[in-house]
Amino acid sequence: MEAEVDKLELMFQKAESDLDYIQYRLEYEIKTNHPDSASETESHSVVQAGVQWHDHGSLQLR
Repeated sequence: MEAEVDKLELMFQKAESDLDYIQYRLEYEIKTNHPDSASETESHSVVQAGVQWHDHGSLQLR
């Protein structure tokens, strides 16, 4: 059972890492392609791009 939990935890960590990378790339693309919106907050810029970002950092395995 513990091995399965460890495997799931690694899967969630990878998924979170993947989401962090996607967020970084989206923010970079927005700043690069739309410099006029660079003065706005990052979360607002991401929303302008039509992307809903959820904080998955609060997910905890039990």
